Amino acid sequence: MRPITRTRGVLLALALAATAGTSWPATSTAAEPVAGRAAGLAGAYGEPCVREQLAVPAGTYRAEVYDADPTGRFQVGFTMDQDFVYHLIRWTDGVPEDLGTARTGATGINAHGDIVGSEFDSETYRSTGWLYRNGAFTELPGIEPGFDTLPTAVNEDGTVSGASGAPGQRPVPVVWSADGEVRPLDLPPGDSGGRGTDIDADGTVVGWTVAGPDSATHAARWSPDGTVERLPEHLPGPETGSTAEAVAGGTILGYEVYATGPTTILSWPDGATGPDVLGAGEPQAVNRHGSVVVRTTPDTKLWLIRDGVTRSLPTDSTPFPTGEVAALTDDGIAYGRWNSTPVRWDCRLP
Repeated sequence: MRPITRTRGVLLALALAATAGTSWPATSTAAEPVAGRAAGLAGAYGEPCVREQLAVPAGTYRAEVYDADPTGRFQVGFTMDQDFVYHLIRWTDGVPEDLGTARTGATGINAHGDIVGSEFDSETYRSTGWLYRNGAFTELPGIEPGFDTLPTAVNEDGTVSGASGAPGQRPVPVVWSADGEVRPLDLPPGDSGGRGTDIDADGTVVGWTVAGPDSATHAARWSPDGTVERLPEHLPGPETGSTAEAVAGGTILGYEVYATGPTTILSWPDGATGPDVLGAGEPQAVNRHGSVVVRTTPDTKLWLIRDGVTRSLPTDSTPFPTGEVAALTDDGIAYGRWNSTPVRWDCRLP
């Protein structure tokens, strides 16, 4: 269950950076909406989820959760100490462990506590991906020596999704096997780059692909055998761009953007012919039961949608977003941040 955040703003910025120079037409020529449900927030509302603060090491100035594994046993994130130094933190059954300051750019964690991430070197302008397993860090290889490596998520069997490419150039989506071998993923005809943003338990990868610097990204899915398909968009057209950001149990969560207007949250349920429209805002997280967390706009509120019932994840009464969800466990606990504090929202049903 990847970090849609990891964080949502960061992923969106990465996608935009990889398509630098994209120009959006000023007028809409979108086609008719693709068949799907206009789900949005459910008509039935349940009790708010309960927000709880995570433990942090003494001397922490601020902290955040980047991801949690589907069981909820492990979380990964960072703390900043009083000297403004970042530390990589792994929580195990709620207890934080400091994994050092050398590598802090985590992007995903699995049910074994394995962590993936990357670090950017401002001198070489290279991003180097890494894997933390059994107490040791190892670098993940690029598709060519010296290429950027950008892992985004790791599933239970140790397969990693992400991207690799020449520094400063558009990357291509890749997967790393559990033993660290890298393999590029196929692209749809006419596309030249992309990124895998998350990986499901069965090895399905989701993300986006793009044709060139003057075109939009489009949500994509790679089946476990590597077969690629573009996901249907709600309002397809030359001014429409989309990204799939998270997947769990076959349900995909992402968003669609247009030349004008707000970003639309989309969900692609397993086996559906078109996306469900969840309203304006930002996707946050999904679990294997198809429950999703979204942050709506313009009210910047967090909501859990599960089995037709909507529940709030309390943050603050402010026009600015003060909460963000990085992951949603299979039993319904959302992990993320509230202001500068790592928290969880307990949304489990009695």
